[in-house]
Amino acid sequence: MLTLAAACGTGPSSPPDALDGLVFDTLHVIGAESGQSHEVFEGIWDVEVDASGRVAILDIGPPAIHVFDADGAHAGSIDAVGLEEGQIDGPSGIVWVEPGRLGVWDPGGSWVSLFDVGRSGVAFDERWRAFAFGETGFCARGDQAFLSYYQDGRVVHRVGPDGVAESFGPAPEVAGAESLGPDLLDIAVEELTPSALLCTDAGVVDVSFVQATVRLHGYDGVEVWSTELTEHRPIVAYSDDMIGLGRAFDAAEGSHLLRSVVPWGTDRVLVQHEVRREEFAEPGAPEVLESRLIDLADGSEIARTRGLPSILAASGNRLYLVEQAPHPRVTVVQVRQVGG
Repeated sequence: MLTLAAACGTGPSSPPDALDGLVFDTLHVIGAESGQSHEVFEGIWDVEVDASGRVAILDIGPPAIHVFDADGAHAGSIDAVGLEEGQIDGPSGIVWVEPGRLGVWDPGGSWVSLFDVGRSGVAFDERWRAFAFGETGFCARGDQAFLSYYQDGRVVHRVGPDGVAESFGPAPEVAGAESLGPDLLDIAVEELTPSALLCTDAGVVDVSFVQATVRLHGYDGVEVWSTELTEHRPIVAYSDDMIGLGRAFDAAEGSHLLRSVVPWGTDRVLVQHEVRREEFAEPGAPEVLESRLIDLADGSEIARTRGLPSILAASGNRLYLVEQAPHPRVTVVQVRQVGG
């Protein structure tokens, strides 16, 4: 059971231990059908929250990154488009390196940029070159930043001003790889092996975008555990003509395409997949999301449900729900269990 209720409660604390019987108490909503540029989003791609409650929202339409305080008041924006310092071209990931310090991964310009967020707004600090192609995971903790892309058999790379400092995480096997020729196999591996990344107190969690692999590595690159999600139907690589590469979806049960990885307290993570029966869903078709609660201690699955909405960020028991229709918006809620 999932219930949306009026705002109540106190500040963020630990979320429930299960995914059933949850009540979402609405605190406020960010995003409107009309208004100023920081209120009207074209398409919310990423949401990140820092320890003080600041919220950064990546809108892929303009593109722009808007920052709000813990109460939903606008604190500043990064909306100058270009390739110069402080500008963005085609950002695909944002992360709070630390409270008040926002990192932006911009593959359009091949930069990782850092911005300081304070009472006076958002100010550019520094940036460094980073090169990656396709869907790319991004996370950071302190002075360490990580990107996920395929290179030399590894898919997790610690990067900085001097380039790649360390690579780890062997690329997972691609479903359907045995049917491809060498050239197409190289393309399939590059496109279908990267992971979404989440930097936690325990280390770097990487969850494959389309395969069943979930891993935890320490910040020294040493693998702590690796697991394969059960009842996970991967997207399968294929070629009808041995020239073009296709992605096959399970037409009956649906294939799993990763939507988000967010912290659930300090010792678990919530992994959400969209279950798709075709590559391009028909307009208005109902969205199916499968959510799994994973234990950071050993990678075991604690709970699973298809009853949760899309969650792109979390801090304690405060969740950030994202809807794209009738207009893109973020609903900030506190979550509790029935009777809690």
